[in-house]
Amino acid sequence: MIKLLITTTLVIAISHAQFEEYKSTPVKAYPSNICANVYENKPKITVRPDPSYTFRLGRPAKIVCAASGMPTPYVYWIKGKKDLTNKEERIRVTAVGEAVLFFDRLTANDVDMYTCVVEDCCRGSIQRIETEIKVDNAHTCNKRDPPYGFFVVVWEFTPWWSAKKWCEDKNMQLAVPKNEKENKDLHTRIVESQGKDPNGKKFAHHNMVWMGMSDSRLEGGFIDVYTHRTLSYRNWMSKQPDNWTKYDKVGQDVVAMDRITGQWDDSYGFWKRPFACYCPPRWQRKN
Repeated sequence: MIKLLITTTLVIAISHAQFEEYKSTPVKAYPSNICANVYENKPKITVRPDPSYTFRLGRPAKIVCAASGMPTPYVYWIKGKKDLTNKEERIRVTAVGEAVLFFDRLTANDVDMYTCVVEDCCRGSIQRIETEIKVDNAHTCNKRDPPYGFFVVVWEFTPWWSAKKWCEDKNMQLAVPKNEKENKDLHTRIVESQGKDPNGKKFAHHNMVWMGMSDSRLEGGFIDVYTHRTLSYRNWMSKQPDNWTKYDKVGQDVVAMDRITGQWDDSYGFWKRPFACYCPPRWQRKN
């Protein structure tokens, strides 16, 4: 394989035959005599990237995207997604038929949204396949961790029920602030975590983080889903809770925190959001 260097860690790889075609082919358009003989079908995606990949920082990472057609389509990658990460840029090399996104040592800066673009310059058609690079979530809650209780924020798009199960599988619970101090501590943790966690950058335009409160049993009767007791502390946003029924006639029955203000929002559990877990003090942990 010939590797075309993009940065110190990121390369696009194409075959020797593709490289010869790449060298002799204009980037913006195929010669008119080639376009005159194209078939009606658009390029076929032969290797489609998965929706997401989980890698480890400091280790190699590789994602392949390929397509076939007559003539062979251009394939290139875009890093970032404007409405999620505030930044979007095209990786400058354009390959023919296949582009391999390769990192010899994955860094925090490489953890991002990526789009494989398949471009048919004869027909002017473009196909986009989005994928996400994530890093392993190393959060733990065991007796080897600090003795005091602490919050953990997980930056993954997750429905409320799956977030609850994730926390419980890690010997934690969805976070439930019991007073103003705990609410402030959780809000501070969310803000700090988004800046430090490599996965956090993808939530630049996403404000809500799941917590462990619900009124699914009695409308308006919000409880801690673990103690089943009515909440003694609340920090609702203006006009909340509202039990909005636009997207579900049953209404909204779980709670999320606004990462900007630390206030609470009545929400639909099927929406996918990051979430906050609570690891209890050491004497309450199972292992």
